[in-house]
Amino acid sequence: MANMRLENSELRAFRAVIEEGGFRRAADALHISQSAVSQAVAGLEFKLEAPLVQRGKELRLTDVGRRLFDHAVDVLLDEQQTLEDIVQLKQGKTETLSLALSASVNRFDAPALISAYYKENPHTRMKVAEMPSRSIISAVLSGNAELGLGPFQKDMVAFETLPLYGDSRHLVVSPRHPQYAEMINGDEGALKLTPLIASALDNPELRPSIQRLRDQFSTVWEVSSLPLRIHMVEEGMGVTFIDRKLLEEHPSCANFRIMDDVSFGRIDKQVGLYFRAGKNLSGSAKNFIALCRRYWQL
Repeated sequence: MANMRLENSELRAFRAVIEEGGFRRAADALHISQSAVSQAVAGLEFKLEAPLVQRGKELRLTDVGRRLFDHAVDVLLDEQQTLEDIVQLKQGKTETLSLALSASVNRFDAPALISAYYKENPHTRMKVAEMPSRSIISAVLSGNAELGLGPFQKDMVAFETLPLYGDSRHLVVSPRHPQYAEMINGDEGALKLTPLIASALDNPELRPSIQRLRDQFSTVWEVSSLPLRIHMVEEGMGVTFIDRKLLEEHPSCANFRIMDDVSFGRIDKQVGLYFRAGKNLSGSAKNFIALCRRYWQL
């Protein structure tokens, strides 16, 4: 499979089959013959040496098909964005600032950054999205965002990075939690009885050689909304990690108790900008990087 190529035309046909609910409907949506759609899907299955769909009254994705479908969505979205950008450029319109940032950056720094960027680049199109840290990594790698602005992960070899500031995340609990007394006394056993409320689920395969953080809790609830995570902790439904700055400034966090005495209760991190290594950045991205350097006085 090393030299295999997955053509966008094949991925487009496969995605249409799933989204339209059948080969005939996919053919109608793409304005091609049904046999062409069938050949495209069969070609992918031949290349991958695995079935992609279970055929029957209802089409069901296999595990391989589900992974390929996610890939197809990402690739074709990037293709669509590129074509839209080319149309804009041919019409004399400027580039797009495509930025993915973390919730903490969005709360404390993004309003000032985006306002300053707009004043200097009033005609630049903007595509700005708040995402969990791991989703930012994926968005930049896939090309759905040109720049990432958030915490660095352990392995950033695929990126060029610009560190901006250091920060820390702290495990917190509310006095309303049923095991509050045990937790603030450093009882790690009590934590195994409660959910960790996180912005995104960690991939178990990413950390095979060490005990994963998620194993220290009864389960992990994935909640992308920062205000909702804070509310759930406030109600005593679970515990979460929150940035130091947010703990100091968010009124709803005033009663939270930091559990730094737990062995994994504090996570130090570096926050900054990053983009794919070797990528030729757009002018809009270079302008934003220059702005960040001034903003953080680098």
